[in-house]
Amino acid sequence: MRERPPTRRDVLRRTIGLAGAALAARCGSDSPTAPTASTGAATAGSGTTAAVPDATFVRIPANASFTFAADPSNSAGRGESSPILAPYCLSVNLVTNAEYQAFLAAGGRGSTPRYWRGTYPDGKADHPVLWVSYTDVEAYCAWLTSRYPGWIVRPPTEAEWENAARGPSGTTYPWGNNADIAYSGGTLTSPFDYHGVCAAEYLRRFAATLATFNDPASTAFGTRARVDAILRISSTGSVTGWTDTTNRAGFTNTDLYDALVSEGGFTTPVGSYANGRSAYGCNDLAGNAFEWTSSLVRATNGVEAGQLVNAVRGGSWYANASSGRATYRGEGRSPSGGYHSVGVRVAAVPV
Repeated sequence: MRERPPTRRDVLRRTIGLAGAALAARCGSDSPTAPTASTGAATAGSGTTAAVPDATFVRIPANASFTFAADPSNSAGRGESSPILAPYCLSVNLVTNAEYQAFLAAGGRGSTPRYWRGTYPDGKADHPVLWVSYTDVEAYCAWLTSRYPGWIVRPPTEAEWENAARGPSGTTYPWGNNADIAYSGGTLTSPFDYHGVCAAEYLRRFAATLATFNDPASTAFGTRARVDAILRISSTGSVTGWTDTTNRAGFTNTDLYDALVSEGGFTTPVGSYANGRSAYGCNDLAGNAFEWTSSLVRATNGVEAGQLVNAVRGGSWYANASSGRATYRGEGRSPSGGYHSVGVRVAAVPV
């Protein structure tokens, strides 16, 4: 029997299922556990403050010789020196929906992500929170600082982020120098969540489903096409048909995509990709959600071109595979805005 086209509710339920245990298992993942912040700083036996606030953070050594990689393709800094003179801590995982909800429930001055319906969608407690502005992130960090005596919690700088992602060996990706992505027989293997993961699952589950092009600027506006007539994936995981800047007739110009975004996108539970864990022990430094940094850069394209914006790093469920490189700088985002593929990972330093 031919499967009926998925409704908005179907997209939500099936996406959660696909991006959960079944999908993560095929990608070689651990069963994720959402971190829970302690109510105070961890202390060493002598009573002195420990090297990390608690087990939800990892310690990153200082790197006085840190220099942004001179990768010619969308590299941040391109050889600029940015010394990191003291150790710092990074959260193991991206901030989750459940953690951000706890902040709001405690009276935190943050905005509610637009895909929430009072709270986050069912089944997405341990997915990264999206649609939070840099202003929201600062408020969240202030709240966490109050919970960790002896520590200041803040967004990382761009240099701190890249230093942690490249690791002590200066690798291209958080896990090594190869992307390690392959697509064969309808199955995608990848150490991180990028748009190929979403495309592969839609081709596997909804290949014959008709998507409606609903962008008025699209040359195909009002028409329908099968998912497998829109999306293609190469053997190395490159996706064709995700976006179409010329005719606006890509997957992102359809009702299926809009339904997906309205429920928080094709994120995965934090820590789902064990093979993508960084040398220092952070999860999802590549993929799942772009991460806010405190560093200002000048936007080079989009509506914010020419403006000073906050650098975002790490790629996302929406972005292509190259965005997973440790050297890749996102377009940057206005600090007052929230975005469908931008979340946050926090840093901590002792007072």
